[in-house]
Amino acid sequence: MMKQRHRRILDRVEEKGKVSINELAQIAGVSGVTIRKDLNVLESLHYLTRAHGYAVSLNDLSERVSSNFSTKEAMAKRALSLLSEGDTLFIEAGSSNAHFAREIGRSGLDVTVVTPCVYVANELKNCYQDVVLIGGVLQKRSECLVGPLTHLCINNINFNKVFIGIDGYSPEQGFTGRDIMRAENIRLAIEKRVQNFVIAESGKFGKLFPYNVAKHSDIGTVITDAGLLLTMEDALQQQGVTVLKV
Repeated sequence: MMKQRHRRILDRVEEKGKVSINELAQIAGVSGVTIRKDLNVLESLHYLTRAHGYAVSLNDLSERVSSNFSTKEAMAKRALSLLSEGDTLFIEAGSSNAHFAREIGRSGLDVTVVTPCVYVANELKNCYQDVVLIGGVLQKRSECLVGPLTHLCINNINFNKVFIGIDGYSPEQGFTGRDIMRAENIRLAIEKRVQNFVIAESGKFGKLFPYNVAKHSDIGTVITDAGLLLTMEDALQQQGVTVLKV
């Protein structure tokens, strides 16, 4: 069972998105050293992440976009190289996909972007490409639209390439996520059986989360960084998934 102090920490981080260690120490009535130990535990359990003296909600997209910036930018550029003029893309929410959208905007490539993510759409608002922002209920931290209206839109819009993010991957379970609503968005998109891509940092491979997002057979290509463990790469390739590392 989670400690009451850990629950108070998580509640505040989810409420504010980003909270300093000093503030958390005051709230919990313990020292900064104790809070750092608590955050190490919570981070290891994938409840939050840490950044420069702060605890950050895993649902705070603006914070995640700025972390591991160069890696995400490199993955985005590799993903861009897989596009062709005239493509219609479904781009799911997530920090790596936000970088991908930014690269698309810079490229001037003639593609159409369909997305349930407000952040992704904003990256392209002053760019050449057409953007279709599909409707739904807004998750404020992730800036993702979810729910029945989102599902209706996905089912009734055609696209030829899908780019998704993940929270975890295991050879046994495939690709997984922490958010059931976003997982449903992804499942509906990949069920169209077009070209499906995953863009994800190597650190996500080997982690398991509650909700199944995609099976090996759903995904054609994974774009990741050079830190991917050989065991994970072998598992993907044995299932017929192409692995592109940057």
